Amino acid sequence: MRNEIRTFIAIKINPDQKLLDQFRVFKRLFNAEHINWVPEDNFHLTLRFIGNTTREQLYSLVDRLEEVANDTSKFSFKIRGAGYFKSKGNPHVLFVRITKEEAMSQLAGKVEDIVTSIGFLPELKPFRPHLTLGRIKFLENRNRFMSVIDELPDKEYQQVEVSEFILYQSILRPEGPVYKPIQTFKLQ
Repeated sequence: MRNEIRTFIAIKINPDQKLLDQFRVFKRLFNAEHINWVPEDNFHLTLRFIGNTTREQLYSLVDRLEEVANDTSKFSFKIRGAGYFKSKGNPHVLFVRITKEEAMSQLAGKVEDIVTSIGFLPELKPFRPHLTLGRIKFLENRNRFMSVIDELPDKEYQQVEVSEFILYQSILRPEGPVYKPIQTFKLQ
């Protein structure tokens, strides 16, 4: 076994029909674009990407995350609207927005505290909850893509009831990453 594995902590999202319908609309609208679509069974809200993790760090994470789960109540959030992240003016991620609930922000903050206390560097970017639908490699028609997304109504696609979060292993493969649950943490 390798000494380190790639890990992240996330909330699994099981998409409802409305969300799946919108996802399929995006895939049809942008079928000529170079977008790596996230498989529907990989939908998740990342609380914290960790990266390379040793066995010792993994054991510490599991113990400490169990404490957080035991101290955190179930909550819910909504998935609504769409957007994209840009890098150097070019869209590189297509996502649907997730309402930032106080309970979610608190959970993400506790997770961040644990991860840094175990020796990982702090996350430099603020927590921006979203569900990635696709990673954009290249857009043939960037202006069309941006105007379609910018002009979408802020429609609600789904409400998600959160009763657990998961520590995942991310295995990179040429056909796309495989997310393997390591441990599930039940909320109270």
